[in-house]
Amino acid sequence: MPPWVARQWHVWRGPHSAPGAWRCTQRLARQPSVLTSRPYSAAGPDDKSYTFSRANSAIIIPRSVHVQPQDLIAHIQPIARDRLTKDRLVVFFVTPAFATWLLDDEVFLRKALRQTYANLLSWEDFPYARIHALCAVVDKLPTPTAIGGGQSPVAAALERMHQPPVSETGYEGMAYTTLRYWDGISAHRLQPAVRDDKPAISFITSERTDSTGYFADALRLPLANTVFQTGLPSTMQYSTWHKKKKGNDLELRKTRNITQHGLKFHRCLPTKESTSALAVPLIPLTEPRRVDASMGNILRRVIGPDGKSVSASQELERIVPRYHNARGESSRTTSVWALLIPKELMVLVLKKTAALLGRQSHVGESSTAVEDELWEALWKRDPTPWNDLVPTAIASSARLHRVLSGGGGWGKKAGLLSLDPVAEGGQTPAPSISDGPNDLSSALQQAAHDGDYIQFFISPSTTSPASIDQDAQSKRLKELAEIETPWGWELGTVPSTVDVIPGGSWQHEAPASKDTFVFKHSFGALAEGGITLHRHFKLKQDHTYSLISGSKIDVPFSRFSAVNTEAEEESMGENVGNPEIK
Repeated sequence: MPPWVARQWHVWRGPHSAPGAWRCTQRLARQPSVLTSRPYSAAGPDDKSYTFSRANSAIIIPRSVHVQPQDLIAHIQPIARDRLTKDRLVVFFVTPAFATWLLDDEVFLRKALRQTYANLLSWEDFPYARIHALCAVVDKLPTPTAIGGGQSPVAAALERMHQPPVSETGYEGMAYTTLRYWDGISAHRLQPAVRDDKPAISFITSERTDSTGYFADALRLPLANTVFQTGLPSTMQYSTWHKKKKGNDLELRKTRNITQHGLKFHRCLPTKESTSALAVPLIPLTEPRRVDASMGNILRRVIGPDGKSVSASQELERIVPRYHNARGESSRTTSVWALLIPKELMVLVLKKTAALLGRQSHVGESSTAVEDELWEALWKRDPTPWNDLVPTAIASSARLHRVLSGGGGWGKKAGLLSLDPVAEGGQTPAPSISDGPNDLSSALQQAAHDGDYIQFFISPSTTSPASIDQDAQSKRLKELAEIETPWGWELGTVPSTVDVIPGGSWQHEAPASKDTFVFKHSFGALAEGGITLHRHFKLKQDHTYSLISGSKIDVPFSRFSAVNTEAEEESMGENVGNPEIK
């Protein structure tokens, strides 16, 4: 994830300027800043030649789930000899269809490690070596998107933000990547806000320093529920293996089941460049409205378009039926999201909203009828006008919440909106003694802060790929597998299958086959439970990080993509002869 202080998901290009002023309160990271004009590559921004990092990784998708471990393991690229002193951590993701493979190391892991470290095991004179393996079960695997056509990384990211993969529900399969030993982060070393009781993998997407202090950004992706496959709520294992000098096999030294672990996929090198993109498939339903009254995750009142205070759900209750009518859809239960916007971002958000509506600026002299026509034209546009409004706002410390319930009721409950509670994001000051014991608001973490605005969004329904036959799916995957330059990391969300009968996908229905589709130099996972973004900050290196901003993104088909350019790597290999660092 690119630096949130820089305010752009898609253009992390090294050190950036900082906000004009930082305040050690819950409103940190609120003041927008301007990106420094550092070129993406040494050759300059107009040079169309870019060299991308090609990690030893792959996403391997079988045509049928009725395959054997070796059918997938055979596609693992052994680590080159010149990387054996560096790449001492290998990560394997498998989907629930293959979760049972992790119950016995002899079934999958040992064979996979032998393939990965084939050059190490065949090198008899190589000294004692210690390697580490992380295995986890994730909901689904993605297919990567190409960066091609001579595009610059920044141009590719802009395009990616406007093209969320709304027809991809993910695939069963296996993914692997080899990393440096110190790219793995044990649970006790994760930041407190990133670490909780829910099983998850945390991806440290950037760490950097500027004149204001130290920053670290993280993306948290929940693990799959594996109760029906392995008997465990989640399945993730960390193991350590040794190879003795003159030895030609690996010896298991330690293994343990874990629920939390972190991985770094950035490179803290002055010559390393990185670009990332966040796509969130939402379009706006309303203009931003100022929050007038709220408590915890309950919104009571907002300031309406006429400047008067109205119930929080009033406009939404009127707009949702209009939205369905404009699209020619029957009224039905619909998911709606609320973007809570700091007042400092209003100029940016209003400008982007106006651009989507096709007008030059915020509502001015336009009549209500004209405004209604603009909104209805936006909602029924085909193809859907995917945009970067929400990703850009989140990158600038706005928070996204699913609307859980609202409207209806009577008395004090009439017109209230209930938002998904704050997902570990933002700091709330400790209550003061003067607040008194009956001040319940001091005991609740506020979703909306003083001066915040709220804007409602919806994700238009898309055609499910379930109707696509097996041959069409295979043809599509075969074409994607020929991509020469993919996004290196793909993390995202897919719709929940909790109510879907297991084994209903085309991969389960396909006859037994060893055919596989291999997407080289790419790695990632998709989650049904949504992903969470965090930003941490500390003033000095020896201080402890504090959480300053965060947002959960549970919009189906959201996708975070990242790619690094090639750089000369420093020689910082693990001292493989010493005992494992605790």
